[in-house]
Amino acid sequence: MTPPATGTEAGERKLRYEVIRNRLRHAIVNKRIVSGLVLLEGPVADVFGTSRVPVRKAFHLLHEEGLLQKFSGRGYMVAPRGQQVEPQRLAIDEASLGQDAQGATIYIPSESERIHGEFERSISAAVVFGHFRIDEARAMAYFNVNRVALREVLSRLVDRGLVEKSAYAAWRAGPLTARAIAQDFELLLLLAPAALLESGPKLDAQFLLGLRQALSDPAAVGTEELLRIESQIHGDCLSKHANTKMLGILRQCQMPLIVNRTFLRMFEQPLSPLVLGEYRAIVEPLCEGQFASAAEAFTAHLQAARKRTQQQLKVLAVLPEPQFPDYLVRVA
Repeated sequence: MTPPATGTEAGERKLRYEVIRNRLRHAIVNKRIVSGLVLLEGPVADVFGTSRVPVRKAFHLLHEEGLLQKFSGRGYMVAPRGQQVEPQRLAIDEASLGQDAQGATIYIPSESERIHGEFERSISAAVVFGHFRIDEARAMAYFNVNRVALREVLSRLVDRGLVEKSAYAAWRAGPLTARAIAQDFELLLLLAPAALLESGPKLDAQFLLGLRQALSDPAAVGTEELLRIESQIHGDCLSKHANTKMLGILRQCQMPLIVNRTFLRMFEQPLSPLVLGEYRAIVEPLCEGQFASAAEAFTAHLQAARKRTQQQLKVLAVLPEPQFPDYLVRVA
């Protein structure tokens, strides 16, 4: 695998100020910002949903480019270099900056968010094949992140039961065993339907309608879409339960989902209509307010999933081990 091209906190800050500079530059050149408008760091940062640091850098670059002027007051003034204009102290919002009302805020993932998906996928695949130690130094080099970002991801994976930290401060993952999977299913069958029964009435109606819509056309559901639906049913649909300890236990029962994700990603094959039917049998009664029926359907789904997972694990057990990133070190 090739390490990602972007990384470091400095790179993230650079991207933010470049986005702000480019957006403001486009609006100034196309005369969407009134000439003479006074720009202050705080109000502009609020519009873009960021701190003042990247805004300050963007202002500096636009000033060097000759699109902003300094003047006797605070901030910068929108005016070409050398042009005499009167300062316009107006309210700063999306419209005054020439931005779309719904699209001004900049979302740039944090370092931990950026690497989380790939990190989780590599560990999920590895634990099927054995016991691994996670080498922090190699992982930081591979993802081009600092230790804080890496440990934030590792801590999330610990909460989900995918990674553990030994007494000697080593991060370890796996091995995934039939016994561990059986124990997870035992807990899921005891707790998940009960969690859905209480959580169901508190779920957002639009969220449920979105799930129903996603399941309405089986031909349009690919592997990653199915895994997204699976994550929502096993996670979001249970998340409104008031017992946080119960939810913590459910979050740690990840082994069955790991096997299914790994199996589906390794084998290109049509998705089972039986699985989609099981999910529809859960979502439809949720949409209709029939929460007991949804809980019963969840129980039936888990019982069927237990049999499927046992078969998937047998298939995965005889496959040759793939090449994993060097930060995953096999434990003898």
